[in-house]
Amino acid sequence: MTRTDLEINQEGMWRTLVFEQQTTLTLAVEMLLRCHLSPEQILTKTAMALEGSHHDS
Repeated sequence: MTRTDLEINQEGMWRTLVFEQQTTLTLAVEMLLRCHLSPEQILTKTAMALEGSHHDS
């Protein structure tokens, strides 16, 4: 697989993730901008939420 193939594949995965998980990702960004939690805590909780929603599908 070439670097271009990997970039195209990753772009497609990001599009799918954003499309399917738009609400969760939007909340994460809003929390990063406004919340007093550490970015690491917010991103960890977001990853857990995304993982949980993947198992629900």
